[in-house]
Amino acid sequence: MTSSTLASLLLILIALATTSTTTHAAATAAQDSTQSSSSSTTTQTSSSRRERNLDHWDAETLAAYLGMDPITGKPLPTASTGKEGEVLDQYVGHDAAVMFYAQWCPNCHKLAPTWDAIAGLLKAGSKKSNLIMALFDCEKDTTHMKLCSNAGVRHYPTLLFAGSGPIQDTDPVTSAIFGEDKSAGPAGKAKLARTVKFQGEMGYGESIMDWIRAMQGLSTWHKLTESGPLRFVRDG
Repeated sequence: MTSSTLASLLLILIALATTSTTTHAAATAAQDSTQSSSSSTTTQTSSSRRERNLDHWDAETLAAYLGMDPITGKPLPTASTGKEGEVLDQYVGHDAAVMFYAQWCPNCHKLAPTWDAIAGLLKAGSKKSNLIMALFDCEKDTTHMKLCSNAGVRHYPTLLFAGSGPIQDTDPVTSAIFGEDKSAGPAGKAKLARTVKFQGEMGYGESIMDWIRAMQGLSTWHKLTESGPLRFVRDG
């Protein structure tokens, strides 16, 4: 990828305004990206959009995929507590892999073309792939910062996978010795129920792609054993 292509990709990452808003369901279809400018006294908002096979998410879309309240950033309950008007964490129907970044981060700029290439190779955004690959700017505003913090993002870039059910990223022995956070790996333990962090070397694109495929396999297994034809395995 040439330097001009990388520069174009990073310009896309820092786009601050679009003329329409979308719901999290719209993240599954290709969208035309538009921009609108406003005066310095007008608050600007952005919406999710897609460039090639890579999505650019707003706070509402990230919250929907990861099971978080888009305003408070707190994790949604996975089971009903009986409260009126309660919103539960629900799998949206397909998996997601998200790259959390900051505009000033040189390592994010370095990883961006690889992330874009992986999205193309995996045909992210297509019905057949059952996968969305996305970018999320953690320092765009205070809402984005809150969501990233509550998702367990501690450094940039951070790669996070969200699937159909919980993924075990620690074990009892190392957790007892080192604590859950350290036992998960250098990126730390994922905070949200259906998520897991990439703990490998960011410089190897094949390693990242293999990780995404492996996590999709675990997500598929969870679906098959939770409500699919293999649910008898879980029921015993």
